[in-house]
Amino acid sequence: MPNLKIVWKLFLTQTSLIIISLLTIGLYAGLSFKEHYLIACVVMLAVLLAVLISLGIGFMAARRMGKTLTQMTQAARKMVRGDFSELIRTDSKDEIGDLARSFNAMSIELQNKIETLTKEIDEKQAILSGMIEGVIAIDRNQRIILFNSASEGMFGVSSYRALGRFHWEVIRHSRLNPLFQEVLETGVPKMEELILRYGGERILRVQAAAIPTKKGNPWAVVAVFHDITQIRNLEKIRKEFVANVSHELRTPLTSIKGFVETLRNGAVNDPEKSLRFLEIIEKHTERLNRLITDLLNLSQIERGKIEMDLKPVNLVDVTSRVISNFKETADQKGQKIKANIPPVLPHVLADEERMETVMENLLDNAVKYTPNNGEITVSAFEKDDGVQVEVADTGIGIPTNSLPRIFERFYRVDKARSRELGGTGLGLSIVKHIIETHGGKVRAESEVGKGSRFIFNLPKSPLL
Repeated sequence: MPNLKIVWKLFLTQTSLIIISLLTIGLYAGLSFKEHYLIACVVMLAVLLAVLISLGIGFMAARRMGKTLTQMTQAARKMVRGDFSELIRTDSKDEIGDLARSFNAMSIELQNKIETLTKEIDEKQAILSGMIEGVIAIDRNQRIILFNSASEGMFGVSSYRALGRFHWEVIRHSRLNPLFQEVLETGVPKMEELILRYGGERILRVQAAAIPTKKGNPWAVVAVFHDITQIRNLEKIRKEFVANVSHELRTPLTSIKGFVETLRNGAVNDPEKSLRFLEIIEKHTERLNRLITDLLNLSQIERGKIEMDLKPVNLVDVTSRVISNFKETADQKGQKIKANIPPVLPHVLADEERMETVMENLLDNAVKYTPNNGEITVSAFEKDDGVQVEVADTGIGIPTNSLPRIFERFYRVDKARSRELGGTGLGLSIVKHIIETHGGKVRAESEVGKGSRFIFNLPKSPLL
């Protein structure tokens, strides 16, 4: 709205100038004072009317202009808050109309740009969040500017707490922080393997690279972390497996070779010695045969090469047959094998031959590691939607730190004792794979000096 004080001052100034001019003109023209007065009044009325008309036109124009500017101000404030829905409505063809139309075009273009950028950011964020690799980026000031979800799990820090902070405040690692610093200073990519101990020991392979500016100077560093713990564990297991197989094969072969050479060098002529040596050779040959058979069976089960003949199986019959096979060995050690299985136990859906293998391996371990006059109990009962089987003994027990590894191939709690008893170290691993192939789970519970208990579950047969 125009300023009324200014308009009023302009009106008085112009009127005074006009009156003075008319009086001056009148004096030279010889007009009387009355004539001067009449002319001045007419002029003043005309000027007042012109000013009022101008003021009205100006007021209307200012009001229309002010309304448009007010809309622009309100729309701009909404744009600051991210709301681009309001457009300026005007039919004016003047500069204000052009400004309003330009404002609308700018609003639409800005909204499209923001939507495009938001979509790109969301896509990148989705990709980073879905990555199993950790991704961390730091700027030239060594502050974290990117910290994805996988990094949160690796380092035990949320991205909310990490972003904006110095990397050494978030990640306290004696080798990782110098690695960031080195890549940021030199711009040369680096790759290293690190050991983290956040929530358990893990091995990470980190690849760090600099992001250069147009001038070629690094302005940020991006590091990608690959968790290779499982790969290293598998490599370790593979090496241990090769070493164990080599040792298991070498021991009986060395004995067989030694006794064969002894027989060749003359012991064959001594009937008593030759018979004893042949019995030892036969024992080691059987051990080799068991080892190779177990290795082949385990390999076939792991690769799914053995087809399971799934059908309703009565565990009462299977358990009775297996217990009878171990009765003589148990009697020699004064052991008692008891079966605690109800006669109406539901049938399970399983491969009967493989179930016998499972029970044989578990009972073989129980008999071997239970002292003389000990007790072994085989139990089975219905539980949830399946049948739970337990083989418990009063043997030497398994240390707590060995329980998680007891089902690994060739893992032995007491290697010397196991080899002395003739075990291959593959029995429990075979048990685990057979049970899991049937869709069940197996676990072990134990207390040193009080015995062990092996538990597995099998699904009930839907046919009976």
